[in-house]
Amino acid sequence: MIKVFQSGRGNKLTKFFGKLKIWHKAFLLLGVVVFFVLLFPTSGEWLGFVSQFANRVVGGLFSAIPFSVMTLAILLVPLFIALVIWRVVVNKKRKTLAKFFANCLAILCAVYFLFACMLGLNYRKESIYDKMGFAQIEVTAAQVANASDYVINVLNQCVDEILPYGGVDFDGFDRNVVLPAEYSKEKIAQLAHDEIEKQNFDFLYDFSAKPKYTFVPGILSWMGFDGIYFPLFGELNIDSSIKTGNLAVLLTHETIHSKGILNEEQTEFLAQYICVHSDDLVLRYSGSYTATIYLLQNLKNTDQNAFKSQLLKIKDKYLRQRISFVVGKEKEQGFLTQVANFFYDVYLKLNYVDGANAYDNSINGWARFCHTQG
Repeated sequence: MIKVFQSGRGNKLTKFFGKLKIWHKAFLLLGVVVFFVLLFPTSGEWLGFVSQFANRVVGGLFSAIPFSVMTLAILLVPLFIALVIWRVVVNKKRKTLAKFFANCLAILCAVYFLFACMLGLNYRKESIYDKMGFAQIEVTAAQVANASDYVINVLNQCVDEILPYGGVDFDGFDRNVVLPAEYSKEKIAQLAHDEIEKQNFDFLYDFSAKPKYTFVPGILSWMGFDGIYFPLFGELNIDSSIKTGNLAVLLTHETIHSKGILNEEQTEFLAQYICVHSDDLVLRYSGSYTATIYLLQNLKNTDQNAFKSQLLKIKDKYLRQRISFVVGKEKEQGFLTQVANFFYDVYLKLNYVDGANAYDNSINGWARFCHTQG
């Protein structure tokens, strides 16, 4: 009886796949091939030219569109869900449903292929820490404290120049700095782009996407994001509600994504590193401020005495209070943010990244860098 059941089920699957059109089967085969290619840990190294070409073509095309296509796509999601429900629940004709699912399967495989070309391969690369020649070490609280010495020194050098422009907003978790008027969003974006190019890293693509701002303010921040490099469009999106003081590291981070580095830990470190070593005061302040928060947050969780000692090394009393406030504050998350973070965490883990806490692990890069520097 069990054999008959299994055989009947197998026959149904055989009939279903047998009725697929050639283009259905082609996309299905393509999806299977991509799946196995991405199982190789360094497939992004030997197929990097594919990803670079895809990002240049697709990213270049969508960068030319003057508005954020991703914002439009988010607004159309409810309509798409309603369409799927109507086709599955309301329209119950078997033949129509079979055709609908066959089309969906083919489209998903095509989307998966595009995702692999645009992003997937870039998750399967060697560590940038190794490419930058950093020593491999076991990161301890002492190593983190040593790294915080380095970035706090840069922060202290910047603070006397940046604070007279209006100080720092003491109103929440975000890194909000009041900047001089000439530091527009466009100027900061250009400075971030130029600084990345100046570093001349040979592991970054020579293409970078053009930043776009969402035409619905807050649509990304509602989900807990300041910016996103959208995978299917190669589109660099920044929430239009963000303050300009929050932009330097963020724009550098998202631009690095468009240049072929997808690992969030390594991207966040590299963005901070580039800003910290910039000739521009605002980029240097943004990078050292962000790095200080991540490093002190780690010390607060691992070594309270080291945390208190390093915090006191921030010379400006007001900024020291600000950083202490940010490090100690629990960020409240709404329902939509929690849902988005759950799926984002799953997405990162499926792509061999240590979940949503990968950003916090950017301290590993600083510890390895400072240890290598001696």
